[in-house]
Amino acid sequence: MSPRQSQFEVDRLESEAKKQGVEVIKALYREMELNFGNGEEVRVQGEELKPENVWGCWFRVAGTKSGKYVEGRNAMIRKLGDKILMINGQSYMDWPRMGKIAQHALFAREGVPIIPTKIFYTKEQAMEWLGTAKFPMITKHDRGYQGKSVRKFDNKAQAIKFVDKINEKNLGMFLWQEYLPLKWDLRVIVLGGKVLGAMRRTAVGEEFRSNYSLGGSVERWELSREEEALAIRAAGAARLDYVGVDIMKDDEGRSYILEVNRQCQFAGFEKATGINVARAVVKYIITK
Repeated sequence: MSPRQSQFEVDRLESEAKKQGVEVIKALYREMELNFGNGEEVRVQGEELKPENVWGCWFRVAGTKSGKYVEGRNAMIRKLGDKILMINGQSYMDWPRMGKIAQHALFAREGVPIIPTKIFYTKEQAMEWLGTAKFPMITKHDRGYQGKSVRKFDNKAQAIKFVDKINEKNLGMFLWQEYLPLKWDLRVIVLGGKVLGAMRRTAVGEEFRSNYSLGGSVERWELSREEEALAIRAAGAARLDYVGVDIMKDDEGRSYILEVNRQCQFAGFEKATGINVARAVVKYIITK
C-alpha cells in the first residue's frame, strides 16, 4: 500500500472485511522478505504467506520508484500466484509500470478504440507536426495521474512555447492528442471481468479536466451495452482483475478509452454511485 495514495481505499477494505470476519494486514513493500533455494517462502511483517492463512493480496501501488520492490513483488507473484489470489498479478508481471504510452500501444494492437495519439522524441519531429496539426489539442505525461499533467493548447504558439521549454530528452514521455470538446467522461470500475458500476465526471467552471480530485462533479451513470462491453474489453486486454476504465466520447457520440488505472481510487465513485466497492473487493478475494 501507499499511505499517501491509498489510505482511504485500504481503510475501507479493512472496515468491510472486518464485518465479514476477515482480517486485513496493511503492509509496505519494505516489510516483505524473500527466501530462495532453502524452503522458498515469502514473508510479510514476519509471517509467511501461504494458502492456509491468506486468501489474497491487493497491490495498491506499483512500487517502481527504485525498481527493487518490482522484483520482490514479482517474485511473490511467481511463488504464490497459483495458490493465492494476486489481484492484477499477471498485469504487474507484464507491465511493471503501466504508463499511458504502454496502454495506448496495447489498445492499438488489440483494436480497442483510442484517441489518435502522437509521441515524439525530437523537437524537430514535434515542430514539423505542429505546423499542420489541428487545434485545440492536449498533451499529457506518460506517468501523470489525476489529470495533473494534462495541458490544453488553443493554438500553435502555445504548443511551440511548451515544446521549447521541455528538455528534449524528456519529450518522449508526452502524448499528444486532439482535444475532445465534451467536458465530461466516464469512470467504470471492472472487477473480475464484470462491471461494478459507472459514474460520470464533469469539469466545473473554466476547468476542462473532469477529475474528481480536481474538483469535478460526479454522478451515477447507467452504462449502455456498448459502453459496458468496451470497459470489459479494455480490462481484459490489460489482464486486469480490478481496474478503473476511463471512457470519453466525441461530439458524435463515439466512445474512446482514455486509459485504465489498476490502482483505481474509489472515494468519489462510492459517493456518486452508492456502490460499496470495498465490500465487492473483499467478496471477490474470499470467493475467487
